[in-house]
Amino acid sequence: SSYYMDDLESMGVPRDRMKLFPRGTDCTVFSPEHRSEEFVRRFGGDPEAIRLIYTGRVSREKDLDVLADAFMIIHEQNPSTELHIVGDGPYLGELVNRLSGMGCFFTGVLGGDDLSMAYASADIFLFPSTTDTYGNSVLEAQASGLPAVVSDSGGPQEIIIPERTGRLFKGHDPSSLADAVMSLISDPPTLRAMGTAARELALSRTWEKAFDRLWEMKVSNSTRSLNKGRKT
Repeated sequence: SSYYMDDLESMGVPRDRMKLFPRGTDCTVFSPEHRSEEFVRRFGGDPEAIRLIYTGRVSREKDLDVLADAFMIIHEQNPSTELHIVGDGPYLGELVNRLSGMGCFFTGVLGGDDLSMAYASADIFLFPSTTDTYGNSVLEAQASGLPAVVSDSGGPQEIIIPERTGRLFKGHDPSSLADAVMSLISDPPTLRAMGTAARELALSRTWEKAFDRLWEMKVSNSTRSLNKGRKT
């Protein structure tokens, strides 16, 4: 991400020695078409609820304590809101103790069709981490038609288009995260429009297009090296 290119440049690495590595996702595997009420019921959820989702490693360095605090604020004001946490990790036990019985559901690690349905059956994707260099799950969520609410630190902020495919919140600030989510919940037309725009953005970032950009970078670098060799 450009965010970490800035960090490296501040440490003395010349900017012209760095390139952004293209990333993409599979927009067939991750698609709104996989939405399933039966999948939601499997984990005890209510198909009529507004569902928030986090996918990834369940560990403190992902700032999941911030997510927990924010969801408690959200759930207090919107009792029908659910949080679905997909994944496993050392912080799982503490989250279970804090959030069980409050509309939070823990699916464990999912893959294949189950992961596709988990994304598509939610309404808003939450990614509180302030340290991720990219955050491919943010792109997977957008491919599934979800607006993403991500922190203003780290690489994931560069995956969304703020106020078009998602929203930024102030990192490490549960109130800021809660406010960003509640503003979407209270505005269904904007929520739907962001979901549509998120899908469109993801379609421009498929693996095929990422490989094309990578090939262009390789050809460009090879041409520069050849020209440099000719000059010497």
